Amino acid sequence: MRGFFVTGTDTGVGKTVVSALMAVLLMEKGFNVTVRKPIETGCADVNNTLIPKDGLFLKTITGSTEDLKVITPIRFAHPLAPLAAATAENTTIDIAEIYKSFDCIDNSSVAIVEGIGGLLVPISKTLFASDLIKKLNLPVILVSSNRLGTINHTLLSLEYMKNKAITVAAIVFNNTTAHIIRDHDMSANTNIGLIRRLTAVPIIATVPFLDTIDYNTLADVAKTVDYGTIRGFL
Repeated sequence: MRGFFVTGTDTGVGKTVVSALMAVLLMEKGFNVTVRKPIETGCADVNNTLIPKDGLFLKTITGSTEDLKVITPIRFAHPLAPLAAATAENTTIDIAEIYKSFDCIDNSSVAIVEGIGGLLVPISKTLFASDLIKKLNLPVILVSSNRLGTINHTLLSLEYMKNKAITVAAIVFNNTTAHIIRDHDMSANTNIGLIRRLTAVPIIATVPFLDTIDYNTLADVAKTVDYGTIRGFL
């Protein structure tokens, strides 16, 4: 299976936006793209059906005709780590169901897989998000938020993946707050430069804060992505 696994240094750093960005980038380059958000918590209950907001967004952005049950097979209402959500809802996670959702992805497609939270988010008592990455054997796009603390979070994530022999393709920095708010965080002006100095992993894009997120705005941002750096992973 070709593609990328999009993980983050933390929750709320913009994995879904970057996953959509990567999907749009590859679609603009002529690839057939298949999206997956295997596990989603905090899903809204609509007519007794849990709707995965992130999974639905990825489906909509890419125009996928696949059923949401395939894109996001594991869903919980509680906005918790998967293991905690499963415990709260008196159930367990069927790991085989996650892997089964990838069976229909053939070699003609490129997969963009969005993780949940960071690398050490527990899916079960014996499985972490990083284990899922290893099982799928996809190179990682690490999403970092351009805010105070990101240097520590980014370097820790990279060191962990190095120790676990997980291939990291690139880093994408995401600006999750508007410019007027970022002006009060001096680190936003120094984070990216320091990360470039402290690691050899390439930073292929800096995503601006987007008031509107749709195919067109993402296609505009995709023009700024250093595609040549990741092309070799496909």
